[in-house]
Amino acid sequence: MNNLKMLFNNEELFAGGKDWALLILRVIPSFYLFCLHGMDKVTAGTETWDWLGGAVLSIFGISFGHVLFGFFAAVSEGVMTLFVLIGFKTRLASLFVMITMFLAGVYHLSEGENPESAFIYFTIYFTLFLRGPGQFSIDAKIDK
Repeated sequence: MNNLKMLFNNEELFAGGKDWALLILRVIPSFYLFCLHGMDKVTAGTETWDWLGGAVLSIFGISFGHVLFGFFAAVSEGVMTLFVLIGFKTRLASLFVMITMFLAGVYHLSEGENPESAFIYFTIYFTLFLRGPGQFSIDAKIDK
């Protein structure tokens, strides 16, 4: 009965459970965001960066800086996700990914598309921004 009770209370199931949860929350989404979106965008070059930047900035009526903004979005999805994955400068990297995912969600909404994935990624990285990377991270080793 005690094991069943443990499932329904707010205590940790086992020692270090929150750190394991943060590790899983960092590694799995970051791996997929990098592999499915980021890697291709970082290596794609200026045409893709121009399209990325233009897709979002045009929503706000901005007609300049598309390549630069697209490059930042590509770096966010392609480099910052790796930082989060290993737990290095996690809060800063999460902030960049959050902004990118929020703007990606806004873009998909404006196009009448489904923004679900972008907003789920936003929520994950927002949680990591607020909570930090946990003990199983480079940040935790640096802070010691």
